[in-house]
Amino acid sequence: MKGALLVLLLYLMGSNDAHYSLLRARFSFDAPGDWREVRRLDGDSVGFVAFAVPVPSADPTRAAANVIVDVALSHRGWDLKKYSDLKLAHLVSGPGNTSIVDDKFWSAEKTRTVLSRGSLNGVPYAVWDKFAVRDSVYLDVRTAVPVALAADSAWEERYTAQLRSFMLSFRVGPELVFPPTNAEGRQ
Repeated sequence: MKGALLVLLLYLMGSNDAHYSLLRARFSFDAPGDWREVRRLDGDSVGFVAFAVPVPSADPTRAAANVIVDVALSHRGWDLKKYSDLKLAHLVSGPGNTSIVDDKFWSAEKTRTVLSRGSLNGVPYAVWDKFAVRDSVYLDVRTAVPVALAADSAWEERYTAQLRSFMLSFRVGPELVFPPTNAEGRQ
């Protein structure tokens, strides 16, 4: 517990988060300052930001962890299940031999969380998707982490703290997409 608290405090003290607004500022979030933006698209009805997360190695050829924020504004009236089913079908049919390992709907949060596994260029990855639909904004947050990084507990703790803070910053207008829970000591 002390180790996790220390990692979180070090992260918060050294953080220079970058603020992002997409869909004409309808959707916003803060990303950890050390995550490198590798691609960004921001239009009236679609937004996309991809990040490479630093890994504990100076080797630039080593597989990286990635985080993708994909948002769309739509008035189709799709529910969470239909939207996320379409996104998952695309993931599973794409490259990487991706297969779903766990799939949970969180009715209280109005979210869906899906854990998958796959590989890219021979590197096994764990893929995690978090879906939400809020006020006609459709959101898919995807993380793809090389399985080998899970063996580095210090990196994993830091990444988990960053990811938690990142997700808690998501807003549609002034409203939080993923409000803190009592388990996180807030509201």
